[in-house]
Amino acid sequence: MSFSFVHSVVLALLACVIPPYAFRLSRVFGTQRVGWVLVAVFTSLAALMLVRSWQPFGLDSKLTLDLLNFLIPVLLLIGMVHIETLFKERLRLEEEEKKLRSGLEDQVKSRTGDLDKVNDDLQREISLRKQGEEELRKSKEQYRFLFEENPQPMWIFALDSLKFLAFNRATLRHYGYANSEFRELTAKDICLAEDLDAFVAEAGKASLDLPPRKLTRHCKKDGSVIEVEMAVQDLVYGGCPGRLVLTSDVTAQRQLQKQLLQAQKWEVTLQLAGGVADNFSKLITAIERDAYILAQKSADEAAAEPLKRIGATAGSASALTRQLLALVRRHPMRPQSVDLNSLLDKLAGTLGRVLGNKVNIVTDFSNALLPVLGDPALMEQVVRNLALNARDAMPEGGTLTIGTEIVIVDEARAQRQEDAKPGTYARLTVADTGCGMTPEVQEQIFEPFFTAKGAGKATGLGLATVHGLVKQHSGWIEVVSEKDAGSQFMMFLPCAPVVGGVGRWG
Repeated sequence: MSFSFVHSVVLALLACVIPPYAFRLSRVFGTQRVGWVLVAVFTSLAALMLVRSWQPFGLDSKLTLDLLNFLIPVLLLIGMVHIETLFKERLRLEEEEKKLRSGLEDQVKSRTGDLDKVNDDLQREISLRKQGEEELRKSKEQYRFLFEENPQPMWIFALDSLKFLAFNRATLRHYGYANSEFRELTAKDICLAEDLDAFVAEAGKASLDLPPRKLTRHCKKDGSVIEVEMAVQDLVYGGCPGRLVLTSDVTAQRQLQKQLLQAQKWEVTLQLAGGVADNFSKLITAIERDAYILAQKSADEAAAEPLKRIGATAGSASALTRQLLALVRRHPMRPQSVDLNSLLDKLAGTLGRVLGNKVNIVTDFSNALLPVLGDPALMEQVVRNLALNARDAMPEGGTLTIGTEIVIVDEARAQRQEDAKPGTYARLTVADTGCGMTPEVQEQIFEPFFTAKGAGKATGLGLATVHGLVKQHSGWIEVVSEKDAGSQFMMFLPCAPVVGGVGRWG
């Protein structure tokens, strides 16, 4: 086997091996034409070498060699030109790719810058929103704190159901309820029964149509009634139309105002009545004495009769002056140790003729009652005035009850009454089953010249006199009364200290 033949076979085999690598090389240039050109060149060379080695069809080897010498450079030149063209095209494509990539990068940078700016704005907005939410949360906490810790009672109730939607701690403390108890109540439950209709009517109005501040009365858990000043404002709470209420307890303030007004009235009355009573008493006493003297000396019975009527009228006028003196607590007293049960028992026997048959008198005396130190005549006047007042309250008849009881007054109870002191007291009670009194009337019953019986029917001095006489005995009066349920007057008189079995004025 000649070398030429082996060389041809190797070239032929190389032509078979070259295509895979040629096609792999074509991927570098981005086209398969490079692979096809290389396959064609090597295949042609292998074919020519085989032709030269085998010399088929009687071809001259010299002609074959010349053909190879011509075709090989041409084929190589064609391959190189084609590869060079592909390289230039590849460079052009790479340049365009760079330009496109640069443009794309610029667009990406521009878009990225815009996105960064938008992102910065968004982050800034998120930060501001978080800051606003934090400030809003703190503001809500502060306003919630102001609501919860406000020293004045505050609450919000629904305008439709009147149920409490929110309330602060001062409300619970002031009205005496626990949190769970107050949640079960409605705004109607703290109103007085007589004020309920007015409250419901106001709940149906807008707060702008209501007075900015209003005085009303509320009921606490223990049943006590307080006077409050309310300020209201409508709002929406939890999606429900409601009303915010701020209250201020003015019970003590109103009580002080009433006491001040009462003290001023009493001061004027005492000065007026005291001066009039002193002078008037002297004049009436002189008229009464002279009238009786003239009547006794008159021999003419017809002339003596008018003088006696003058004396009797003067006596009645003298009784009026004694009432005025009792009113101003300047009535002459003859204090002594008084067995109150014995005094009242005798007085009850004589009251029947004064009160009439329609009034039934009942006595209820304590066997353990201690003596009191006072003026028996003035004590009789106190009970007599109260009995007459009770008769007028029972025009159709009824029951008058007179009773006594021993009472120990401690420091706490003494503080609730003006001028009261702790100690042992005899409680004298005069009660009737009459028409009773409203709270408004009870506030004025001891005022001089006040009467609920109508003009011309009473002077308005009866209960004022009782009040003055009890005060003069170092005691006080408590009244319990309801409309159409009778009245009860309780007088507290200090018991006389006992020294060696004899009472003395303390």
